[in-house]
Amino acid sequence: MYIPAITLGYAVPAVDFEASVHSVFHSAMNLRLLDGNGLLTLVVSSEPDLPQGIRLDTPEGFSFENVQIGESAICREGILYFEDSHLSVHLSNARRWKCDLSKLEIDTGNPVISAAWSLVWEALNKRQKRLHAEIIADDLLPTDTTIQSGVSFRAGKAMCELVTATRQYNLSGTTAVEALIGLGAGLTPSGDDLLAGYMAGLWCTVRKKNDRAQFITQLGKGVIDLSWRTNDISRTYLFHAVHGQVSSRIAALAEAISRAGESNPILETAEQAMQSGSTSGMDTVTGLLLGISAWDATDSTNQ
Repeated sequence: MYIPAITLGYAVPAVDFEASVHSVFHSAMNLRLLDGNGLLTLVVSSEPDLPQGIRLDTPEGFSFENVQIGESAICREGILYFEDSHLSVHLSNARRWKCDLSKLEIDTGNPVISAAWSLVWEALNKRQKRLHAEIIADDLLPTDTTIQSGVSFRAGKAMCELVTATRQYNLSGTTAVEALIGLGAGLTPSGDDLLAGYMAGLWCTVRKKNDRAQFITQLGKGVIDLSWRTNDISRTYLFHAVHGQVSSRIAALAEAISRAGESNPILETAEQAMQSGSTSGMDTVTGLLLGISAWDATDSTNQ
């Protein structure tokens, strides 16, 4: 079967490469590059673009589930061949995809942007409560919590600590990253999704300020250093989030908040971002919103 690629994430090699199939799902498949530990992710056309992604122009009903884990994959002259499944992916005409969160320069001190942020925050909490999600955004930063155990409590404690460290531009003594990485169940644990979203939110608000850029670099180094604590797939998303690269759905939501236009388009974009996985999308959006609001108008360094 010959399938053309629609987009290639910035991390997809521009030269020939060899890989093996790492993991297979209905609408996605991960490849491990043989010249390093990085993963590439092939997805069907309805999935978002990814920093490490190859989005395919797949026919209706297509599934990756016939591909075997461990199968060899070789890319030569713009064609990705799979050894046993007789699948070939044409990469040559695909467009490169890369987001640029730092150009958004989101400022929640702007009342219009603050209103857009609040709109998404409310929609997020409604969805989390309706689905009985383990993590509810409103519960992460409580003033008087009654939850004393479990993933939600540990995530909330760590996020409170991380937001405080962010506003103080000081990570000394902070164990928040260590507490979050690998926290929770799932293909990408909730703590990892919160961290990835949070890093994205900070990138959206760096606004060419050196102290903010330096803090993001320091925090990112801590995330990378501790990323061995989680699984290969989640580690890949964290690596790219540290560098300001996230899925097209999360990037689109950040852009919608920055534009602060009509409520319906913002809510539609938020809904798409929150739908990824069972809770992954909601957890990542939670982190994104907390990151966006970490350096806000109440922070004297912004004045």
